[in-house]
Amino acid sequence: MASLRRFVNLVEQHNGVYSLRRIDGHALFYPTAAAAVAAAGNQEMALQREEEYDNRRNWRLQFPIQPDEEKKKTGRKKKRHEVETLKRQLPPMAMSMRPNPTDSSSGNGSFDCFRLGESESKIVFTDQDGRAFLYDADERCFIGLPSLHGPEKSSPISISITTQGEEESKLYIMNGYLEPEEKDSSNLSQFEVFDHRKLNTKYWSKSWHCDTLPPPPFVFNSGDRLHRRVIAHAAVGHVIVISVKDLGTFCFDTGSHSWSHAGEWMLPFIGKGEYVDELKLWFGMSAKNGDAPCYADLSPIVRGEPPTPGYIWDDLDMPDEWGTSRMSDLVSLGSGKFCIVRTFQTWLELGHTSEVDEEFPVFTGLEVLPPASASAGGGNGNDSGRLGERKEGLRMIKHKSRRYALLDKNV
Repeated sequence: MASLRRFVNLVEQHNGVYSLRRIDGHALFYPTAAAAVAAAGNQEMALQREEEYDNRRNWRLQFPIQPDEEKKKTGRKKKRHEVETLKRQLPPMAMSMRPNPTDSSSGNGSFDCFRLGESESKIVFTDQDGRAFLYDADERCFIGLPSLHGPEKSSPISISITTQGEEESKLYIMNGYLEPEEKDSSNLSQFEVFDHRKLNTKYWSKSWHCDTLPPPPFVFNSGDRLHRRVIAHAAVGHVIVISVKDLGTFCFDTGSHSWSHAGEWMLPFIGKGEYVDELKLWFGMSAKNGDAPCYADLSPIVRGEPPTPGYIWDDLDMPDEWGTSRMSDLVSLGSGKFCIVRTFQTWLELGHTSEVDEEFPVFTGLEVLPPASASAGGGNGNDSGRLGERKEGLRMIKHKSRRYALLDKNV
């Protein structure tokens, strides 16, 4: 079983300065799952099949009750999570940096950042001109990388794929909004990969290289001039899978560098689906409710079949007046544990109008466990349930939540 990651990395931007802060992931968990369940009043997060899920029950996450309405409410008070009562300062900066200014009217440059492989300490940064470097937070060391062939990507997505025996993962970076291309273009740079390898057989040591890759075939459709949004992405073995709005799902074989159209169906996630080896499943935020974690089995995709329908966990234990302000993230910490990062807003009433009063991130520790019957094992060490039954019966336990003061920053 994989060891538990110590840190969740958070990059914030304030007045043009980007800073790395490292959230202690261990602090989000009780000593045991039983202690977490007891702290929640012996209640667990409700699990629903994806095809039966009704998102209308979660409307308050997108449309919060305003404070003055809350005061008018009568009857029993809803139990509040501990997150409401304590606001913490972010941990000290691990490092900070400023991008090279641009020639635009604002003069402000920008960075995109990407996690490299399973490492909790290695982060790749690219700026608006395609310059790139790797920062190792454990070693406190910057490592130069070759530049991307194209300038700043449009809402980029990234996937790391690790090959057995290799010391570094390959990092694939793609435009999140894919642009139309000409087939004979010599400047294809919407899809690239950072690869740590020898230049050729004459070299003893390895170094980082950046290679362009063919984009999905639909970008060459001369009759389609739209920018196509990548809704979800995941790695299934050595295959990169992306779901594109209005077009369906496509697969890229990282060995042959070839694309195929998997079907009109979409992945069950919004954003990234991450494979968890201990559970043999993929986890992410649900496409039906971007604030709810979900899981699914994507393994049928490599056999040319759509994924098995997934399951979604509901989490309604948040103050009614909080509304989510941006897409949530689910980060695997190993050993069946996760951190869900959500950004909330509260609103200030000003007569007939309202404005944002405060915006803040909340980090919550989650733990996935097998059903009680499977974990008990009948006392003989054997799992008598079938794999499908175990998947349906997975339990998600919510541990601790921490709310952080963000001030005037972008995360």
